[in-house]
Amino acid sequence: MRFDVYGGFEMYRKSNRHGVFDRAFWDRVRDMEAALPEACGCYVFALKNGDNIVTWYVGKTERRTFQTECFQPTKINYYNEILIDHNGKPLLFFLPRLTASERKFSKSTTRGYKDIDYLETMLIGIAIDRNPDIYNVKKTKLLREMKVPGVINSPQAPPTLSQRDLKNALGL
Repeated sequence: MRFDVYGGFEMYRKSNRHGVFDRAFWDRVRDMEAALPEACGCYVFALKNGDNIVTWYVGKTERRTFQTECFQPTKINYYNEILIDHNGKPLLFFLPRLTASERKFSKSTTRGYKDIDYLETMLIGIAIDRNPDIYNVKKTKLLREMKVPGVINSPQAPPTLSQRDLKNALGL
């Protein structure tokens, strides 16, 4: 179970700076990696301000390709709502699932992939820690409510020695 990382690919905005409208997006993706639009895996919508990049939505596609999933009407609504309220350059990152030989991208399947689902959950957890306002709704209740001081959703307080040591042990 291996994934690769591509992006962030800029999504050009309409002239009024709100809304995503980019007919050439998939052409730019294909220029970097021809088969990527037809792959499946996880994707991340983020906004870039200077060197700072913040995740606003994490998605997955197992039964469809990136090209048919990432710009579904629901996703476009999320992106547009985010763009109305926040400044920054909109980016899409792709984490395609690789085949066992690690030479090709996995194809979408009606059976789905457990590893893609798990990776999406992990990425949502990481994103929530950095940006509690991400637009994901599914899989977030437990991640938002769970608190492990020094590790997950830490309160604003100096960490104890035990918390610092656990963070160190986990490589955080």
